[in-house]
Amino acid sequence: MTIVEQSTGGGFPVAASAANIEPAIRETLRLLLPPRDLTLSEWADKYAYLSPETSANPGKFTSFGYQRGMMDAATDPSVTQITVMKSARVGYTKCLDHIIGYFIHQDPSPVLIVQPRDVDATDYSRTEIAPMLRDTPVLHAISGEVKAKDPDQRIVKRVFRNGASVSFIGANSPGGFRRITARIVCFDEIDGYPVTGAGKEGDQIRLGTKRSETFWNRKIILGSTPTIKGESRIEKAWLESDQRRYYVPCPHCGATQTLKWSNLRWDKSDDGKHRPETAHFVCEASGCVIEERWKPQMIDRGAWVAAKPSEGHAGFHIWSAYSLFPNASWPNLVRQFLLDRNDPMLLKTFVNTVLGETWEDEVEKIEGNSLLRRRENYGVENIPDVIRSLTAGVDLQGDRLEVQIIGWGDREEIWTIDYQILYGDPAQQSVWVELDRTLLAKYHTDAGREVRIRAACVDTGGHHANAAIQFCKARRGRNMYPIKGFAGPRPVWPKRASQTKLKDTIFGIGVDTAKDAIYGKLRIQKPGPGYIHFPVGGIFDEEYFEQLTSEHVQTRFKEGRPYRVWYLPEGKRNEALDTMVYALGAHHSFGRSGSMLDPHQTAQVVHTGQAARPVQPASPFPAAAKPRRSIASLLPR
Repeated sequence: MTIVEQSTGGGFPVAASAANIEPAIRETLRLLLPPRDLTLSEWADKYAYLSPETSANPGKFTSFGYQRGMMDAATDPSVTQITVMKSARVGYTKCLDHIIGYFIHQDPSPVLIVQPRDVDATDYSRTEIAPMLRDTPVLHAISGEVKAKDPDQRIVKRVFRNGASVSFIGANSPGGFRRITARIVCFDEIDGYPVTGAGKEGDQIRLGTKRSETFWNRKIILGSTPTIKGESRIEKAWLESDQRRYYVPCPHCGATQTLKWSNLRWDKSDDGKHRPETAHFVCEASGCVIEERWKPQMIDRGAWVAAKPSEGHAGFHIWSAYSLFPNASWPNLVRQFLLDRNDPMLLKTFVNTVLGETWEDEVEKIEGNSLLRRRENYGVENIPDVIRSLTAGVDLQGDRLEVQIIGWGDREEIWTIDYQILYGDPAQQSVWVELDRTLLAKYHTDAGREVRIRAACVDTGGHHANAAIQFCKARRGRNMYPIKGFAGPRPVWPKRASQTKLKDTIFGIGVDTAKDAIYGKLRIQKPGPGYIHFPVGGIFDEEYFEQLTSEHVQTRFKEGRPYRVWYLPEGKRNEALDTMVYALGAHHSFGRSGSMLDPHQTAQVVHTGQAARPVQPASPFPAAAKPRRSIASLLPR
């Protein structure tokens, strides 16, 4: 007979023969290590509550079948590392919450949570853990209140009456891993960690794992939505695990199988129209039609099956088809696929966040001449009437501002409208007055409808950041945003604004993600969703298209780990690409769908966490100039 003992500290063996343990030692172990008769999923189903801030159905928590296996791995003494490669909408965050709750209440331990950035760590502490501690009675009973001057009760660290503790840090924090010792280390969304590591400190997962080395019974937990094949950290970790997948029984013939996208089918009407409401799976064994109504029963009766042995490393892959949340119904997944399938960037997001799989990147060099040949007969005086809104991107150079104006139709179909080069010293007011006139210009469609620029992103790079910030601050009501570009796997538009050292607001644009999106759209060959149109004449000439296609992706390595970078060859210029990136960022400031809200309403809620004050700050520039028509072909080059 083998018994398994656990503790919150080191020093005791994981397993020992009962026959060889002296009675006094056994009694000491019994007192120090009280037996635990609840698995983590049993603990969650018995004690956990969902908070109104984080759930559409607050109240007592009940786990899904596939969640139980993922949670119970955390209380399995044979498992040291857990890797979860997942899609969105599968309830993984709740699993992570309950891992933390268990090791606070049932097995008091020091816990470390590593999020991609410091702001994500504090957000997770505020929006997930704080409500859980408030609404779960057994946790509330041992929780203290957060106090600014109490080192034991802060947003970034919580200490409990029974000795448990939870620390929250960002993977971008060079010093965040110091002076922390933890038995349970949870790395969340690791594919979003900075590719350069935690500054000079090195790889974040290695740093965090070292924080647990003093514990023989430690748990290392990695979870993330995957990104690019060959670069995804979660995929690499999952491939090193025992690779568990969730097998469910066919409700008709009983054959067990995993749910695969290739087996999800739907009907078409006689006229060829897709009917996502008919979505169903086809049984691999007997061809049975499996309808959505059978899903709860299948999930409840399913089981995790490992594909290969891997001592101590449990790996789970789960995707949205298994989810019992209403927004992850099979018809909804089909509807989303039908919307995203023709846009490479949206399809990539679908593969990552719905299928929970890596995207095999196919970014290749695009020839500018091929784009030059497809220009169309429209211009600033007669923009197409299908354009619903305009955005602008502004790039700062030492002797000029470059402005690109983009028109947006349904499903992100794009028309480039105008490109202006405004010569002048950005340290002087005159060039900013000229920019103000440009951004106030009125455009008219070929049907006579007036369209104005609804949002603009102004680059704050270089030596004139303050001038750009002050220009935008004075025009916040017109959705003028000071931005800074950041490389790596960031969203095009940030969840919230950042602040400079001078407390000015600035918005971080995910330039790599934006370039991926633009190059994906440039490869679309037929007008429709995502296609980019270009006009004949003016500044849209060979040089423009050379700049637009000047960069390409390279794979580089840091500490043996591959990562991708957008590379600009020496001697090339890329202002046309940069300004399109910023115009895309301005479009995303309205939300993923790009729905056009009233710009003043949008300014009150966009990404700052605070309502905008109705009175705009005083501007260091002259009053906004009167609107003036802009003709790209008349500008100096």
